[in-house]
Amino acid sequence: MTSKDFGSPFIGEKVILRPVEKSDLKDIMKYWNTYETRQYLGHPIPHSSTQEEEWIQSLYRDANRRSSFTFAIVEKEKNEFLGSVSLMNIDWINRTCVFGIAIHNPANHNKGYGSDATKCILKFGFLILNLNRIELEVFEFNKRAVHVYEKLGFKHIGRRRKARFHEGKYYDIILMDILFDEYLELYK
Repeated sequence: MTSKDFGSPFIGEKVILRPVEKSDLKDIMKYWNTYETRQYLGHPIPHSSTQEEEWIQSLYRDANRRSSFTFAIVEKEKNEFLGSVSLMNIDWINRTCVFGIAIHNPANHNKGYGSDATKCILKFGFLILNLNRIELEVFEFNKRAVHVYEKLGFKHIGRRRKARFHEGKYYDIILMDILFDEYLELYK
């Protein structure tokens, strides 16, 4: 089965994935530093626009080295910047990587944008990059995300106990993954 059988990995039902551009910085900064967004990230400390500019530059370097690919998630109809989705720490020998996603504006949560972007990046990872395994980490208090990942085919593979401090309490980090064969079974 080839990628032609599945269509473009960069165009979903609701979103389009495209490279992150410097012109996205204003949209990134609008919600990126809000508590509502940052609480679900691995680094909850707010960033300056200079740090975010450096992050965008690092995306280009990582893509050139083929160690990570990060895309802007754009709403298909309105061409609105929604967030970013990544395949990071790509191990080309073992054909594995780490998945990450952020829908920045909370008003865009629960609309299917994250699910659609995840389907697109899985297609890119498995059918274009020829990866065998895509893993993720999610905080146990992010129950909405855990449910979405399960629905999209990710399996629970373990947890790091009490590894995330959040609002005065320690939480587990849930480890999940999806394999190429599982992806094909679900999305063929």
